[in-house]
Amino acid sequence: MKSIVPVVMAGVLGIYGLIIAVIISTGINPKAKSYYLFDGYAHLSSGLACGLAELSAGMAIGIVGDAGV
Repeated sequence: MKSIVPVVMAGVLGIYGLIIAVIISTGINPKAKSYYLFDGYAHLSSGLACGLAELSAGMAIGIVGDAGV
């Protein structure tokens, strides 16, 4: 039972990443308004922040899951 918890947590992180990607992609609509350079950098930085946070959380989950806590 202990070994299933890290797998579930990793799945939750993946789903969270997909939700953030959908939120960012719905903000991109070049027909409604101009897509400025600031918007591009804002979307890039939010994607990188989410991705790097999930990477570090995934590594922490892997270490804890390997230890069997």
